[in-house]
Amino acid sequence: MVEKLQLPNGLVLEIWNYSRKIAGDRWLVGFLAQIAVTPSRGDFSSDVYYEHFLTKSDGYLYYRYRKERTFVPEGEVEEIYRKIRENFLQAVLPYLSRPDFKRQLIQTEVALYEKRVDWDLYLEEKKREEEELEKLYKDREFF
Repeated sequence: MVEKLQLPNGLVLEIWNYSRKIAGDRWLVGFLAQIAVTPSRGDFSSDVYYEHFLTKSDGYLYYRYRKERTFVPEGEVEEIYRKIRENFLQAVLPYLSRPDFKRQLIQTEVALYEKRVDWDLYLEEKKREEEELEKLYKDREFF
């Protein structure tokens, strides 16, 4: 992590630099900005989803923005990272600083999380049904 910025709405924006050499003098320039928020039980549509969230995650929902440039000459890495960072902060910082950003992030991410859980449960049920049918028809011959 390169820096933490305290936003006016009380959230903390973390900025990461994960640039690395990939071949010879060529680099991958990697920029990651993230905000972590902790949802409460009331943010979920039921206690089942909330308990699932607590057991299957680290307890945070994230806003993440990632930008990469590949095969950058070694001498240009710092300048390109600086431009990516500046462009991000100029374009997105006012949006991230809005007073209702946390609430909207939680609403959006909780809804997506609940849909993923529902989809995973649906797939598990279909797999169980398939296994039962395989057991049932295992020794039967079909013409």
